[in-house]
Amino acid sequence: MIDSTPALLLAALLSLGAAAAASDAPAAATASPQVEQIAPDPHAAQVGSGPHRYQFVLRDTVSGAPAALRPFALSHTAFDLPFVAAEKDVYQGVTDAQGRTPVFAFEQAPPAQGWVLLERFGSGPYGERMQLKAGDGEGVGAMAYELVVCGKTPRLYRGVTTAEGDTAYVATSAIVNLLLFIDADSTSAGGDLPAGRIEPGDGQTALRRCRPDAADPA
Repeated sequence: MIDSTPALLLAALLSLGAAAAASDAPAAATASPQVEQIAPDPHAAQVGSGPHRYQFVLRDTVSGAPAALRPFALSHTAFDLPFVAAEKDVYQGVTDAQGRTPVFAFEQAPPAQGWVLLERFGSGPYGERMQLKAGDGEGVGAMAYELVVCGKTPRLYRGVTTAEGDTAYVATSAIVNLLLFIDADSTSAGGDLPAGRIEPGDGQTALRRCRPDAADPA
């Protein structure tokens, strides 16, 4: 676990839904390696309509196994998803027992490159993903991190970056501040500990990080 005084506070006070900051993940030209496209299952649930059908598998960033029953966020860097009305143009769903998304159908075929599929923390019309980069500009993968969402009730989420250094997509119901902490001494997620797990004291940790002057209850 990353302790209450993390080795590095990578980014602070990033307003979800606001213009992208320097530490935000840029609109990449190609899809993340995490995006695995499969032949559409004719029996799977379908979103949208049209002859061009796509289905994906979300994989756990630690084990590489299909991430079953995992909240996810799907977007495309160069194509608007016609079945998403929110400004962020990100589809939010949950994978099935095999880690698969629903089948997405389109009247017009989206570009082959540009899909972004990430684990999702929270829900709501506002959201952001962030990206860890080394000094040479390369993404830092397999890095344990904590994301603190400083909303009305602060929340703490744990995850591991993808091969390209992406965090999970954090979604909220309102514009809030987001704090990203990483452990500079960590080179992995710490074994098989599940992403998104909740540990004792997380609520107070999140509150303390969002509001340093808040006193712990007696």
